[in-house]
Amino acid sequence: MAPSAAASGSDMTGLIAAAKAEGGLTTIALPRSWCGYGALLDGFTAKYGIPINNLNPDGSSQQELDAITANKANKGPAAPDVIDVGLSYGPKAVSAGLVAPYKVSTWADIADSAKDPSGNWYGDYYGVMSFEVNTSVIKTVPQDWSDLLTAGRTRSPSRATRRSRTRRSPRSGRRPSRTADRSTTPSRASTSSRS
Repeated sequence: MAPSAAASGSDMTGLIAAAKAEGGLTTIALPRSWCGYGALLDGFTAKYGIPINNLNPDGSSQQELDAITANKANKGPAAPDVIDVGLSYGPKAVSAGLVAPYKVSTWADIADSAKDPSGNWYGDYYGVMSFEVNTSVIKTVPQDWSDLLTAGRTRSPSRATRRSRTRRSPRSGRRPSRTADRSTTPSRASTSSRS
């Protein structure tokens, strides 16, 4: 978006007009099957009549920042308008001058610890690591992660999961390759680019 439209934040009319004037909205690293993004992208286009160009749907947070950097002078469809990066990348994007401030309509409801005071980024969702206990099988409920390593827990799911990750493939005898799983990302920050 143009800096004047992005800076106004609460003026959706200005943001929509700017996106329509550009011919669309460019997002990056938003897999349609993750976090309901497919429905959100489709709903945005249906509501505002603005087509979405979703670049590199499976890209990483660093690739998102690299795309902004590479396209700083380019206002075309290769330059992301909106990014969704890991929480630590929000301040990194601010330091590099890659984002423009924008405060969503629910800004006041976001905890101060989960947003930049100037509106350059905010945390909008996150994943939480946890464990569940089947008390019909495990009589002493773990109170901390270190409790999972104590004696008597050798048959617990955490141990079984750990073993299954290192099993060798029956055909090749090699370990299966691991791919990045975005669902393990602890937190994400949303920002608008194009400053």
